[in-house]
Amino acid sequence: MILYRECPICNSSDLKGYAIDCHRPGPHISRVECQKCKLVFANPMADASELSTYYSNYYEKPQYEKTHYKNLILDHFQRIKSLNPQEIFKEAAYMAHYPDNERFLDVGCGLGLGLAYANRLGFDLYATEFDSGALEFVQEQFKVEVFQGELFDANYPDNHFSFVYISHVIEHVLDPIQYIREIHRILKPGGTMAIGTPNMSSNLYKWYRMIKLLSLQVPLIIDGVEHTFIFPKKLLAQICKNEDFEVVQHFTHGMGEKLQNLLTYKISFQKRMAKLIQNYFQVNQWIICKKPEL
Repeated sequence: MILYRECPICNSSDLKGYAIDCHRPGPHISRVECQKCKLVFANPMADASELSTYYSNYYEKPQYEKTHYKNLILDHFQRIKSLNPQEIFKEAAYMAHYPDNERFLDVGCGLGLGLAYANRLGFDLYATEFDSGALEFVQEQFKVEVFQGELFDANYPDNHFSFVYISHVIEHVLDPIQYIREIHRILKPGGTMAIGTPNMSSNLYKWYRMIKLLSLQVPLIIDGVEHTFIFPKKLLAQICKNEDFEVVQHFTHGMGEKLQNLLTYKISFQKRMAKLIQNYFQVNQWIICKKPEL
C-alpha cells in the first residue's frame, strides 16, 4: 500500500478525511480530499502489484455478472453496426472530434464499447488492457491489435495515433498525469484525446456527503472502491491544459441506465435505486482535447 502525506497532484499537505467503506470488497477502504486542488483520492492506495491482482478477470467479478454486462455490450455492438457517423456523434459526443480516421487507441479497452464506435467510423483499431479475458473478448469481435499491460510498456511510437480514447480508466491508475503525458507523446499533432471519468463536482456527491455529516455519520464511498483518483471537473481541465492540450469540449452526464435493464439486474433493491438516482445527476464527465498542431 502507498500512504500519502501530500496530494500527488499539487503537493499540498492540507489533506482531510473524506469517506470510508469497510464493507464492500475492493483494494481501498478510505478516501481523503486535498483542500487546495479538491482532488479526492484513495489513501492509503493499493500499489501496482495489488491493483494488477485485483484487475485480473475483472469482468468476471460479481458486479458485472449480476448485470449481464457482456450481453448488454454485445447488444450495443449489434446496434452500433447500423449507425451512421452522425448518429454515433449524437449518442457519443466524445467521438465527434478527430483529424482523420487512421489509428484509434483504446487505453484500458475493457469489453470494447469505444472500439465498436471507432470500428464503425473506419479506424484501424489498437487497444491496451490488463484483463486477458477482456482482450480475448474484443479480439473475437473486432480486427484489433492488442497489448496486455500498462500503456507505457506498449512503447508506441511518437506522434502515432489520430485518436486516443480512455474511458473510465484514469480513475484507476497510480499516476494519471504520466498517463496524460504519454498520450500526448503518442498522439499525432492535431490528434484527439477523449477522457471519460467520474465527476467529483456532481451535486450528488456533495448532497450525499452533507446529509451524512449533518446526521453525524461518516460518509461512505459511493463510487467504485477500486478508484484511485476522482477529479473535480475544473481540476481535470487544468491538468490537461498544463500538459499542453487544448480543451475542445468538456461536459457532464448521468449514468444512462435504462429502466428495463435495471429490472433484470440480479442486485438488491437498494442498489437498483442507487443506479436509478445516478441517472438524474451529472456523476460522470467527458473531456475532449486536441494536441496542438506543430
